[in-house]
Amino acid sequence: MLLLVPLIDIFLLIRVAEMVGLFVTASIVIITAFIGLLLVRSEGAHTIRKLLGKLENQESPTNQIIDGILIIVAGVCLLTPGLVTDLIGFILVLPPTRYPIRLGLKGWAEKMIQNKSSFGDNIYVIKKGERKDQY
Repeated sequence: MLLLVPLIDIFLLIRVAEMVGLFVTASIVIITAFIGLLLVRSEGAHTIRKLLGKLENQESPTNQIIDGILIIVAGVCLLTPGLVTDLIGFILVLPPTRYPIRLGLKGWAEKMIQNKSSFGDNIYVIKKGERKDQY
Protein backbone atom coordinates (compact mmCIF):
# COMPACT_ATOMS: atom_id res chain seq x y z
CA MET A 1 0.00 0.00 0.00
CA LEU A 2 2.84 2.36 0.82
CA LEU A 3 4.26 1.87 -2.66
CA LEU A 4 0.95 1.81 -4.49
CA VAL A 5 -0.31 5.25 -3.39
CA PRO A 6 2.79 7.19 -4.56
CA LEU A 7 2.79 5.32 -7.87
CA ILE A 8 -0.88 6.16 -8.44
CA ASP A 9 -0.16 9.78 -7.44
CA ILE A 10 2.69 10.07 -9.93
CA PHE A 11 0.61 8.49 -12.70
CA LEU A 12 -2.35 10.84 -12.03
CA LEU A 13 -0.13 13.94 -11.83
CA ILE A 14 1.43 13.07 -15.19
CA ARG A 15 -1.99 12.44 -16.79
CA VAL A 16 -3.44 15.68 -15.39
CA ALA A 17 -0.34 17.61 -16.51
CA GLU A 18 -0.76 16.19 -20.02
CA MET A 19 -4.40 17.35 -20.11
CA VAL A 20 -4.23 20.79 -18.48
CA GLY A 21 -0.54 21.64 -18.44
CA LEU A 22 2.28 21.60 -15.94
CA PHE A 23 1.59 25.06 -14.49
CA VAL A 24 -2.08 24.32 -13.78
CA THR A 25 -1.22 20.94 -12.25
CA ALA A 26 1.45 22.47 -10.00
CA SER A 27 -1.03 25.20 -9.02
CA ILE A 28 -3.65 22.61 -8.09
CA VAL A 29 -1.16 20.75 -5.89
CA ILE A 30 -0.01 23.95 -4.16
CA ILE A 31 -3.54 25.31 -3.64
CA THR A 32 -4.90 22.05 -2.25
CA ALA A 33 -1.91 21.82 0.12
CA PHE A 34 -2.50 25.39 1.32
CA ILE A 35 -6.26 24.95 1.81
CA GLY A 36 -5.68 21.59 3.46
CA LEU A 37 -3.15 22.96 5.90
CA LEU A 38 -5.54 25.76 6.86
CA LEU A 39 -8.18 23.11 7.57
CA VAL A 40 -5.67 21.01 9.54
CA ARG A 41 -4.73 24.03 11.64
CA SER A 42 -8.36 24.90 12.32
CA GLU A 43 -9.47 21.34 13.08
CA GLY A 44 -6.38 20.73 15.20
CA ALA A 45 -7.06 23.79 17.34
CA HIS A 46 -10.72 22.79 17.70
CA THR A 47 -9.74 19.26 18.72
CA ILE A 48 -7.23 20.53 21.29
CA ARG A 49 -9.91 22.80 22.83
CA LYS A 50 -12.31 19.85 23.05
CA LEU A 51 -9.57 17.63 24.53
CA LEU A 52 -8.76 20.21 27.22
CA GLY A 53 -12.47 20.57 28.02
CA LYS A 54 -12.78 16.80 28.46
CA LEU A 55 -9.72 16.73 30.72
CA GLU A 56 -11.09 19.59 32.84
CA ASN A 57 -14.36 17.67 33.31
CA GLN A 58 -12.38 14.49 34.06
CA GLU A 59 -13.94 12.71 31.08
CA SER A 60 -12.21 10.32 28.76
CA PRO A 61 -10.81 12.17 25.70
CA THR A 62 -10.65 9.05 23.52
CA ASN A 63 -12.45 10.62 20.55
CA GLN A 64 -10.26 13.72 20.65
CA ILE A 65 -7.05 11.66 20.79
CA ILE A 66 -8.13 9.60 17.77
CA ASP A 67 -9.18 12.80 15.96
CA GLY A 68 -5.78 14.34 16.74
CA ILE A 69 -3.98 11.36 15.24
CA LEU A 70 -6.19 11.42 12.15
CA ILE A 71 -5.61 15.16 11.74
CA ILE A 72 -1.84 14.67 11.94
CA VAL A 73 -2.05 11.95 9.26
CA ALA A 74 -4.23 14.31 7.18
CA GLY A 75 -1.57 17.02 7.46
CA VAL A 76 1.13 14.66 6.24
CA CYS A 77 -1.06 13.53 3.33
CA LEU A 78 -1.89 17.11 2.36
CA LEU A 79 1.77 18.14 2.41
CA THR A 80 2.68 15.22 0.16
CA PRO A 81 2.29 16.29 -3.46
CA GLY A 82 -0.32 14.22 -5.23
CA LEU A 83 -4.00 13.99 -5.92
CA VAL A 84 -4.66 10.69 -4.12
CA THR A 85 -2.85 11.82 -0.96
CA ASP A 86 -4.75 15.12 -1.08
CA LEU A 87 -8.03 13.22 -1.29
CA ILE A 88 -7.04 11.04 1.68
CA GLY A 89 -5.97 14.15 3.60
CA PHE A 90 -9.26 15.96 2.97
CA ILE A 91 -11.24 12.86 3.97
CA LEU A 92 -9.32 12.66 7.26
CA VAL A 93 -9.45 16.36 8.09
CA LEU A 94 -13.15 17.02 7.48
CA PRO A 95 -15.34 16.11 10.51
CA PRO A 96 -18.24 14.48 8.58
CA THR A 97 -15.90 12.01 6.89
CA ARG A 98 -13.53 11.64 9.85
CA TYR A 99 -16.36 10.56 12.20
CA PRO A 100 -17.07 7.14 10.60
CA ILE A 101 -13.33 6.48 10.34
CA ARG A 102 -12.95 7.25 14.04
CA LEU A 103 -15.82 4.87 14.87
CA GLY A 104 -14.22 2.15 12.79
CA LEU A 105 -10.86 2.62 14.48
CA LYS A 106 -12.44 2.53 17.95
CA GLY A 107 -14.27 -0.68 17.09
CA TRP A 108 -11.11 -2.25 15.70
CA ALA A 109 -9.09 -1.25 18.79
CA GLU A 110 -11.74 -2.65 21.13
CA LYS A 111 -11.71 -5.97 19.26
CA MET A 112 -7.91 -6.09 19.43
CA ILE A 113 -7.94 -5.44 23.17
CA GLN A 114 -10.66 -8.01 23.86
CA ASN A 115 -8.97 -10.67 21.74
CA LYS A 116 -5.54 -11.06 23.34
CA SER A 117 -4.51 -13.64 20.76
CA SER A 118 -4.46 -10.94 18.08
CA PHE A 119 -1.46 -9.42 19.82
CA GLY A 120 0.45 -12.65 19.46
CA ASP A 121 1.29 -15.58 21.67
CA ASN A 122 4.06 -13.81 23.55
CA ILE A 123 1.88 -12.08 26.13
CA TYR A 124 2.30 -13.32 29.65
CA VAL A 125 0.39 -12.26 32.73
CA ILE A 126 2.80 -12.18 35.65
CA LYS A 127 1.38 -12.01 39.15
CA LYS A 128 3.39 -10.79 42.09
CA GLY A 129 5.69 -13.55 43.28
CA GLU A 130 4.95 -15.80 40.32
CA ARG A 131 7.02 -16.13 37.15
CA LYS A 132 6.20 -18.48 34.32
CA ASP A 133 9.54 -18.19 32.55
CA GLN A 134 11.74 -19.58 35.35
CA TYR A 135 14.11 -22.33 34.32
